[in-house]
Amino acid sequence: MSHHPSATDHPKQDFQVERIAFFSDAVFAIALTLLIIEFRPPIILKNTTAAELFKQLSDLKYKFIALVASFTLIISFWMRHHTLFKHIHNYNKPIIVTNMLLLLPIIFFPFATAFLQESVNSQSALIIIPVRLFFVVNIIASAILYVLYYLVIKKYPRYSYPMIEKDKREFDYQLLLMIISFSLVVIISFFSIVFMYFGIVPLGVYNFYDTYIRKWRQKRKLAAKNIQTARK
Repeated sequence: MSHHPSATDHPKQDFQVERIAFFSDAVFAIALTLLIIEFRPPIILKNTTAAELFKQLSDLKYKFIALVASFTLIISFWMRHHTLFKHIHNYNKPIIVTNMLLLLPIIFFPFATAFLQESVNSQSALIIIPVRLFFVVNIIASAILYVLYYLVIKKYPRYSYPMIEKDKREFDYQLLLMIISFSLVVIISFFSIVFMYFGIVPLGVYNFYDTYIRKWRQKRKLAAKNIQTARK
């Protein structure tokens, strides 16, 4: 009697997982490339002075900040996505659908960034609209990425290899705090534009704790353990 391989031991299973990762990587790369398209350089004419050129370059500073911020955020999403796919060895329909949904806010980043870049020098009260849109895109991307993490690591653990605690913290704490902090920014912006960025404080406090205090405590525990071992 012939043996028919199941879906879990299909010879092309690993390649199919890689196809999903490669497709996603291409979308991330395209989104990063599109960021620079709206970043137009100054035009130098025959009678352009150095002062005029410097002013044109100076006017681009907010556009440059928006571009760097978007670049950094897209890269951070890609790194977390890469961390997930480092553990995935199988998939099902919910995982594929969620992964595709994640790519929607990612490809929306260039539009949100361009909208913010074109509005930042308007000196209009409506500038808050592209700012909110920028944060909302981040909130949606973060939320979908967390759902993907939940599906891969918690709901369908048989489809992935075990994840170390350090990587879990990046999703369970840092990513959730990003969603909460950016949501606070959007909510506070309806009451005060001046104080809305205080919504990022919870994320900043956690990052400081995770980067410095946690590592300091781990070094202290390790040093104490080494001292006890040496005494024995």
